[in-house]
Amino acid sequence: MMTMKADRRTRRNWRALGPDREGATAIVVGLALTGVIGFAGLGTEVGLWYYTHRNMQDAADSGALGAATALWAGNVNDFAGEARAAAARYGFADGTGGVTVTVNNPPLSGNYAGNANAVEVIIQQPQPRLFSAAFIGAAPTITARAVALDNAPGKGCVLALDTGANASTFGNGTTDVVLTGCQLAVNSNSSSALTLVGGAEVHADSANIVGGISGASSLYTVHGVRTHSTPVADPYQDVAVPPFSGCNHTNFSAPKNGPPLTPGVYCNGISINGGANVQLSPGVYIVDRGSFFVAGNATVTGSDVTVVLTSSTGAPPATADIHGGATLNMTAPATGPTAGLAFFQDRNGIPGTVNDFSGGTTQNIIGALYFPKETITFAGGTDTGTGTGCTQLIADEIDFKGNANIALNCSGRGTKTIGGSPAKLVE
Repeated sequence: MMTMKADRRTRRNWRALGPDREGATAIVVGLALTGVIGFAGLGTEVGLWYYTHRNMQDAADSGALGAATALWAGNVNDFAGEARAAAARYGFADGTGGVTVTVNNPPLSGNYAGNANAVEVIIQQPQPRLFSAAFIGAAPTITARAVALDNAPGKGCVLALDTGANASTFGNGTTDVVLTGCQLAVNSNSSSALTLVGGAEVHADSANIVGGISGASSLYTVHGVRTHSTPVADPYQDVAVPPFSGCNHTNFSAPKNGPPLTPGVYCNGISINGGANVQLSPGVYIVDRGSFFVAGNATVTGSDVTVVLTSSTGAPPATADIHGGATLNMTAPATGPTAGLAFFQDRNGIPGTVNDFSGGTTQNIIGALYFPKETITFAGGTDTGTGTGCTQLIADEIDFKGNANIALNCSGRGTKTIGGSPAKLVE
């Protein structure tokens, strides 16, 4: 009897379990939560990819701008290094963590393909799979691309090339330098690369200083001052000094009222003094050693003229010395090998040697004064803020010793562009 009762109770218990769904619900909920958590994880992973791409795009933009700016500044050898350094600052170092940073000049694709003024930067990095491994077969690779263009002309009219000199550009006393519509550029990395003391002032469209400024309150600009910037390239660095062909004149001293001078080689200098009135016929005047000396209220006039200061013997090249009430009205040639150059000194010049252009307002030079290894002392220019003049000063160092009025209205004059505006993103 007891056994039969036990069997009945067992059967009743099993029948009672039949309609019970509580355990099944827990299993279904568990399975559903697993899917929800998986999709949430996948969403988080996709969000991380999106964040990585956005950061990578910023890196590509910065890299393209840095590379294009380096090209603008003349750094044709390591503009790609500028791009990779910029990308690394965003955490995308080329060759690390699967990252590749490709720099193309000109771009290989897009609207600017083949444009030598444009730089293309492409950054790629494969991403590890977490939750996405259940949905995709291969790890995704995130790619960002940017193109920057440098095609804006430069506005420089004064450029000091020395990269390490203290007071590479200097103004003292009551000097008032007015650069109408054009830029001052100083390549020295010294903290006093531009030095203004004793009331000296410089007024310019803008200033590009690699180092710093001493007397910054005396620098006035329309479009701002950029310090710790990229050096500006020498625009005439590829112009060659004419070869020596023998002396046409030696120790030449111009007569007071003689015939016009003719182009040629003047060994041991040209001296124009004592009230002489000298006309220079068009052409290239090669002064081989000595100096191009104008003083004593002398007047020199010439159109389509370049004075080349050089040496054929290994001695220091000729210098320029124009002062003492001299009147100088010279215009550089607009075409030919020395286009845009009114004065062109050999690159074998001796740093620290001074070339004097302190003729004041009687000194009117249309074209460039180019002294890549020596110093110019300058005061002059007849442009009084009208913007109609065209003068460039390019020297190792520049020392303003008096008032100067310079403008850059050089269209059709044959001068080369100094500097340029910052690069811009175009893709």
